[in-house]
Amino acid sequence: MNTITTVNPSKTQKKVFFSTIEKFKKSQALKEKLIPYLETHYPNLLKNPIRKQRIRECCNMVAFRRYLETGDVQLVSSNFCKYDRICIACATKRAMRMIKKFSEWMAQHNLYEKNWYYIVLTISHKQGNKLSDLMDRLMLYKERLARAYRNSKRDNQPNKSFFSKFDGMVISIEIAHKGKNGWHPHINILACSSDEISIEKGKYVKGDTNPILLNERKEITGGTSYIHNIREIEVKKNHFSRSGIGEVFKYAIKFSDLTMEQLAEVMSVQSKKQYRFFATYGIFRGWEVGKGSKYEWSWKDGVFLYDRNNKKYDLAKNI
Repeated sequence: MNTITTVNPSKTQKKVFFSTIEKFKKSQALKEKLIPYLETHYPNLLKNPIRKQRIRECCNMVAFRRYLETGDVQLVSSNFCKYDRICIACATKRAMRMIKKFSEWMAQHNLYEKNWYYIVLTISHKQGNKLSDLMDRLMLYKERLARAYRNSKRDNQPNKSFFSKFDGMVISIEIAHKGKNGWHPHINILACSSDEISIEKGKYVKGDTNPILLNERKEITGGTSYIHNIREIEVKKNHFSRSGIGEVFKYAIKFSDLTMEQLAEVMSVQSKKQYRFFATYGIFRGWEVGKGSKYEWSWKDGVFLYDRNNKKYDLAKNI
């Protein structure tokens, strides 16, 4: 009879587990205040009773698996609400799934030898600007950028965009709020190229720049917005630089920057406008996040539960 040597979780695994639980708690605390606020100020957003119930019960019960032979801890099941633009837990889950899928895509297409860059494009904003107006302007500039990229890939196009230097790009929209400077929506870009892109210190930008990028930004925005940043990042097998990869895949909402009232405003604007917050171009075109994996699990694998209703951890196998 074979015996299995049980391995305890590492400190890192334990840290990830407890930080995950804390995100669940933070998300639940926020939604406990958010639901009554929406019912009072934006009742149309919760007119579907099923949606409201799913938001209320999100992550009440969470199952984790601990692999006895390795000590690895993995989230395997929960009643996620899947409204990741208002839910910290669901946003985190989606971001992790996107990073996992992206790493699989990179391995499949052998993209580790490319030169990788992280680019931030902002628009001018100030206190008092409406979020919907800023988002409309940002999306217009994003579409102009995408059109310039697509046109530049044609052989008969004489004027090439700066972004034509890249073999592929992954673009996400992020919404933050900067206190006295008001709403701050901006574009995050993860891009790769077979060539090295020239980067230099910029006098009129926050961070590094490229003169061609700077001039194109001014042209696309009509001279109203040119602040940006471009930097080279490290992307290799089994390792992704937090700056760049994480910024693009963490998704649309910067929860730490937003009050409950501001988050409700984001929900209201998105409900009316239905903005697309994620796009792929070039060699990434057609890449999709897909649905999360389905797991087969049983108690013998070391499954334990976090039960929010009873405020306890039911540790079938001690973590």
